[in-house]
Parts: sequence; structure tokens; C-alpha cells
Amino acid sequence: MKLKKQMQKVKKSTGKTDMKLKKQMQKIKKSTGKTDKIPSGIIGFDELAKGGFERESVNLVVGGSGSGKTIFAVQFLLEGIKKGENGLYVTFEEKKEDFYKNMLDFGYNLESLEKSGKFVFLEYSPETVKMMLDEGGGAIESIILKNKIKRMVIDSITSFSLLFDDELSKREAALSLFDIIRKWNCTSLLTLEKTLNLKENPDMSIEFEADSIILLYFVRIKGERKRFLEILKMRGAKHSTKVYPFEIDKGINVDKKAFIDKA
Repeated sequence: MKLKKQMQKVKKSTGKTDMKLKKQMQKIKKSTGKTDKIPSGIIGFDELAKGGFERESVNLVVGGSGSGKTIFAVQFLLEGIKKGENGLYVTFEEKKEDFYKNMLDFGYNLESLEKSGKFVFLEYSPETVKMMLDEGGGAIESIILKNKIKRMVIDSITSFSLLFDDELSKREAALSLFDIIRKWNCTSLLTLEKTLNLKENPDMSIEFEADSIILLYFVRIKGERKRFLEILKMRGAKHSTKVYPFEIDKGINVDKKAFIDKA
């Protein structure tokens, strides 16, 4: 809280450009050794992440089909709504009617939250997001400002990355996307479809700009599919480096005991 007040004071007292102001904010964080953390809404996760996500950070959740990426993202938004932070869910693949129906199975009444103005569902095409980069924000920025959005999810950026033929173009597009998201002053969570193996280090080629990277595994062990979570990266925090089992019931619940591979 003291850090937040100090930053607000800098904003009022300086007439500097956004980039210079951002650098000054980063210096304050380094000098104090503190970051402004917000709860994730994921049971058991914040303890591993040393307090949750950094406010106004861009975070990446990576995992294969069925690993729990969407549930993780929705819990993140719902936690924000509980704290008075309006949420935006941007999807390239989900239809609103089907999505709302599926979330009801977990006890999440997103239609009611949408009617109250606390939750916004936006179905976009990857091409539209690419156009948004050229426009420097476009319709998404207008929605964020109009609805006072504080938490945003893009689920997923996999289709968006497929628009680019080579690795360099993917990196440049990811950098542009993250730069625009940071400009909106939201705490953001992006999902990425990638099948992960517990025994191999994942290739994080286009994710270098993310403030944190959360890996979700859905692997077969002794003939049974099980889910695990790992924090690969958490900027500014000495996070846990172990792998933890988790279950999905009415949301994600991370086990306090780390997984030990006996194979």
C-alpha cells in the first residue's frame, strides 16, 4: 500500500512522459524491494507465488487441452470482481452461450455478472487482434476505458501466434501485444495452448516478455491422467520452483505438498 501511494505521488508531481514515468516507477520498486501484489483467486497458488500476481503485470498460463487454463483464468477474473475490479474476458474460440453454460457447472454465473456491468465477454478473431496492434488499441481499449476494467484475460493467444510465419515475427507481435496491454494498466492473464511434459523443459520462445509464466500439466501417470502446476517464472518474487498437484472441482485447488517423481 505504501508503494502504491508513493507511485501515485510521483504521477501527480511529475510532468514526464509515460515511458519516463514507467522507468521511474520501476526504480522505486527496485529501491524499496517491494511490489504491489493482488490475489489470484486460485486456492493454494498465492502462497507459492509469494502473494499472487504483481498489479498491472502481464502473466502467461501455458498448458495443453484439459489442463485447466480457462478455469484458472476465470477464477482470476472472479477474484478481481470480489475485490471491486471489473473483468474482461477476450476469446478467439468460445461462443458466449456455450461458455456461460459450461461455467455454470462450476457455479460461475457470468451472465448475471455481465448484466451488473462487472464482467465483459468479448469474442474476437485473431485477425482483429492483429489489426488492433496496428491501430494501437482499437475497440478493446475503448471497452477497457468505458467499463473501468482492472483485470483482463485473453484466452488464448495460440491462434494469434499462428498468424505469423517465422519466429522473429512472432516475437515482434508478442512484444507489441504486451506493450499495448501494459498501457491499459490492467492486470492481465494470457493463456497459451502447449502440451507439456513433466520430464522436459518447455520451449518458451515467444513468451520472454511475460512477467510470470505458469505451467499447467495434464499427464498420464500409471494409467491415470493427473494435473500439476509449476511456476516457471515470477518476476520480482522468490517463488516456489517445485511442481504441485492440483484438482478441479468448483475451481482449481493446488495441493500444499509438492509432487515427487519416483520414476
